[in-house]
Amino acid sequence: MPGDGNMLDVLSTMLTEFTSRNDQALPSSRGTGVSVFEAYQAPVISIKKYFARLDKYFFTSDECYVISVILIDRLINRHPGLYLTSFNVHRLLATAVVVSAKMRDDCYYSNKYYSSVAGIRLSELNYLELRFLVLLDFDLHVGLDEFCKYIHQISMQYGPIVGQSQKYVLMAEKLIEEQGTDDEDMDTDDEGEGEGEGEG
Repeated sequence: MPGDGNMLDVLSTMLTEFTSRNDQALPSSRGTGVSVFEAYQAPVISIKKYFARLDKYFFTSDECYVISVILIDRLINRHPGLYLTSFNVHRLLATAVVVSAKMRDDCYYSNKYYSSVAGIRLSELNYLELRFLVLLDFDLHVGLDEFCKYIHQISMQYGPIVGQSQKYVLMAEKLIEEQGTDDEDMDTDDEGEGEGEGEG
């Protein structure tokens, strides 16, 4: 089921901001550690339009898109030399969405179909997918807590998130509230133990 539009706008805004910042900050937007994802030239199509194209023809869900961005974030954190730039963001996004769709969605398509939509040769997409998995050490699991907190974070910074995905924002707020209550209970217990030890 395609996304409802709003989630794509929020994620596109975030990726565009990161990419623009890195393009300006780095001496060169090329040669940023994981060159396999870098194009010879930065694609002309904007991140927002590219994301919209993937959404139109990939027929995947908002949840899949969020997981894709979480995996890209995880990849960058594990490889400090890798930065999102205008030379690699489109390939990284397409690869991450393909991996996420296969992992999460009940219905997904062949890489031949995905490559035609993404504008990447089939052999190249196959290789990018394999490298993406290897660089992540096949660590693709995204727990509900991580998922909800990520949505809450991007909603606060780039949102608001509305539509069907808003339920995850509410879930995240509930989780954060519950964890805050648990922390307060732990502090109270610690204080009680300290008082008990002081007696006698």
